[in-house]
Amino acid sequence: MNDKPKRGNGRGTVRKLPSGRWQWRATVELPSGELQRVAGTVATKTEAEEALSRVRTDAARGQYAVTDRTTLEEYIRAWHEVRKQGQAATYARSHESMMNTHIIPGLGKRRLSSITPRDLEAFYAALTYQDERRGKELKGVKPLSDSMKRMIHNMLHLVFAEAVRHGDLLRNPADVARPKYTREAAREVTVKAWTEEEAAKFYRVARRDRRGVVFCFMLATGLRIGEALGLRWENVEMGAEVARVHIRESLVSVNGKAHRTTPKTARSRRTIVVAGDALAILQEQPEQVKLDREAQEKRYKASDAVFTNSIGGPILPDNVYSLMRRLCEAAGVPYKGTHVLRHSFISIQGQHGRPLEVISAHVGHARASFTQDRYRTVFDKEREALTLEFSGLIKDSE
Repeated sequence: MNDKPKRGNGRGTVRKLPSGRWQWRATVELPSGELQRVAGTVATKTEAEEALSRVRTDAARGQYAVTDRTTLEEYIRAWHEVRKQGQAATYARSHESMMNTHIIPGLGKRRLSSITPRDLEAFYAALTYQDERRGKELKGVKPLSDSMKRMIHNMLHLVFAEAVRHGDLLRNPADVARPKYTREAAREVTVKAWTEEEAAKFYRVARRDRRGVVFCFMLATGLRIGEALGLRWENVEMGAEVARVHIRESLVSVNGKAHRTTPKTARSRRTIVVAGDALAILQEQPEQVKLDREAQEKRYKASDAVFTNSIGGPILPDNVYSLMRRLCEAAGVPYKGTHVLRHSFISIQGQHGRPLEVISAHVGHARASFTQDRYRTVFDKEREALTLEFSGLIKDSE
């Protein structure tokens, strides 16, 4: 029997080895279009033909065939190609960055079936900060943050869970191994939200800035930066007292260019009702467009974005951070990135007694528990005078 696999058609070959065992070989097409050669060795010819049949079936379905020689790099790249088709662009880009920067350099050459919980624990412990943009002298000089380690762990857990579900692994090593939480991180309490007083200071300054009004709109509504910048007029129903805003897409920067993508999660597709000054901001935008068109003349290129730059195009998320820093400095409030607007909206609403499940649904979170754990800041002001008073009861009893 010819032991040379046929390339590209997934049919493959079976042959008997001098040792008496049987080897099967095939070439399958990955979801990316790349051809991948796979092989395995089993005890009998029947087992070899069954394995080859499974490979042919998987290839016909566009699935990736896993063998005992498949490396984590091969598996995770194929997994990512399939998964990113249904993901928001920001998620896909985040996964690709973690995969290429940390997972593949650290574990990529290991066979998928050989990775143990101890291997993962050692991998997590060795993770260090990496950023090619900031020079080689800063690479690896400090441990990776705990939040980033958790994100990498969550990604690996998904990968191994997929392998278990398809029968490629017997168990998920990430069920047992988890990144260790550092003592330094446990001691640090990072407040991610502004107090209501700080938010008001920022709002007053940003409201007077031509581009800063989008931050005011985010602070008033709890929208993500991509949701606000990606808002188009076709998704806004204007009214005299309220507007209905339909969140149907998000704007992200991909290689310096604007890219529209699906919202972050399924529950992120939602409709919110806008009133008050947030409504006034929406009502003011058409007039701002007229002023920009007159000022820019031929340079102006109209778009259907609600919030635009001075020449009419959508504002890129990458281009707002320097403005945010400047406005924070002018307002005298700490700069915490643009996500502080969303954290502050959720926490201030909670401070005012809004039910957490209502807030969670409004901002598009999948679960109210996630909103509570990751976004709800309990301010010091809320914790004042929480001592229980029994003096009245004591006097009555006397």
